[in-house]
Amino acid sequence: MSSQRGAEREYRHDNLRSGLKTDTRLDGVMPHLGVGWIAWDSGFRGSGLRVGDRIVAVDGEPIVTPPDMPTRQRTGPCLIGQHAENQTWVRQGRKEGDLVRLRVLRRRAPGDGWETLELSGTLLHERLWSLGETTTRILGPGGPEQLGRDGFDESWSGWVDKRVFEWERLLDGTFGIWRTARGTRMELANHLAHKARVDYLVEHFPGPLATAMRDDWEHVRACLEGERVSLPEGALDFRSRGEEQVKAIGLRATAAWKALLESRASETLGAFPVVDPFRGDRSVVTGKLVALPQVSQRDWIVDMGNAYLAWNQSGAWVFCPVNTPAMARVFAAMYRYQRRVSPSIRVDITLLGRILPDPRLLAGSGRTAAGLEVEPIAALIGGAVCVDVTDTREGGPFFAGEESLRQETSGPLADDAGPREVLEAMIAAVKRGDQETWNSLFADWRAVPDEQRPIYYPVYTWNGRDSEWVRSRRLLLDKVLDARVHWCGDARTVIRGDEAPGLPRIEQVELEVDHVGLFEGQTRTFNSVEVHRRWELQRRAGGPWRITSQQSL
Repeated sequence: MSSQRGAEREYRHDNLRSGLKTDTRLDGVMPHLGVGWIAWDSGFRGSGLRVGDRIVAVDGEPIVTPPDMPTRQRTGPCLIGQHAENQTWVRQGRKEGDLVRLRVLRRRAPGDGWETLELSGTLLHERLWSLGETTTRILGPGGPEQLGRDGFDESWSGWVDKRVFEWERLLDGTFGIWRTARGTRMELANHLAHKARVDYLVEHFPGPLATAMRDDWEHVRACLEGERVSLPEGALDFRSRGEEQVKAIGLRATAAWKALLESRASETLGAFPVVDPFRGDRSVVTGKLVALPQVSQRDWIVDMGNAYLAWNQSGAWVFCPVNTPAMARVFAAMYRYQRRVSPSIRVDITLLGRILPDPRLLAGSGRTAAGLEVEPIAALIGGAVCVDVTDTREGGPFFAGEESLRQETSGPLADDAGPREVLEAMIAAVKRGDQETWNSLFADWRAVPDEQRPIYYPVYTWNGRDSEWVRSRRLLLDKVLDARVHWCGDARTVIRGDEAPGLPRIEQVELEVDHVGLFEGQTRTFNSVEVHRRWELQRRAGGPWRITSQQSL
């Protein structure tokens, strides 16, 4: 059927629609339909429904998990927001204007848990519009033409479809803005580039479409900008303390390196003599020490998969293999510096080495070089880590100043601490540089829920823990000013314990963390590929909550 509206013609189809787009999430303990989008001409516009809400009942009928695959395939497409929902409305004898009541769950964020809301919207027939008696299609009352461009680089219909696709992805409550691969600041720059066209649409084609597009654009912009955050006084003191510690250890390293060179001066060659490594008399230099200047990683030579520090001294090459026990001791000290003092250090190495008797020929990194090999006696890395390789103390060699470090700690967390408290303690430990406490907050077991066959390892070692600790420290000392628990979900049992002998009862909870950064002079929440917003914690047999997400801050 159709009706004339001034210079426009409206075509009304028989299909009834909610104007919603939903994602079916019918498995698990809380089957629901996730609201993915609300069309501009939906009868649920203005109802209070939001993208990201979870529909758990329609007109009093709960969303349930289908008993089998044939039932899922038959009924799934007919659920509200799915492509065949009109079949449900026909079967129920619905007509345009009928109310549909939804029970939805919405995160109480910032905060804890979920709130339940009862919302209603109307069913409407699908509609198309054209200009008067012509076949020129327009997008809605007031225009614009679907294929018109009005000076822009693509048609209105193509542009609107792309924007809705982007905004739907960004606003999705589970995998949206806070999981975007490009990061919220890059997404914001891309989003702002469309403001001119949104303004043009509102000015030249006023109507419900333009109003909805403007409102949606503003909502996405606000989400991408992030929330304004006020940092309390002293919030960044942990950075100042870290800078002071870096400076103090750096001064100790410089002094220790100078003392090492002086103590070994009698064994050290003043100038490295040019000796043919294969035909010359190597005995004049074998066993002597040589002080080699700073070399960066880009100057290393890689031969047959092995890396070598390489120097060219007065036309003669000198090498130091990277994968030797002595260099492993040097790098172990550097890694401890990264964990305890500062995660950021240039791997520029100054070396005091002892010349070995056998020559070496290397062919790698685009060059061929013949030279003598040295064994490290001491090293200075990045001007900050001084290591005496001959230090035989237990746990050594220590870097200069390491024994003076004192670790600030809050002590063990109470066993009855809630998931939010555990995650807050983890963030605080990163700020303090307290890896011992940080380690203690992660689970030493692994439980993988599965309705048919859950997997459980009573003892589990996370091999990448040290590297993720260093990454967490680097983030808080560089791009992240603060991190705060934004939302804590409800605990749920994911392994009952009676599925198989020896299985404990496992409870699980999801949390979200806001990361705060500085942008254009303002402190705002943000997301990027470098930070992790979503976290999972588990509790085993009623014991303390522990973090099971194996990731950095």
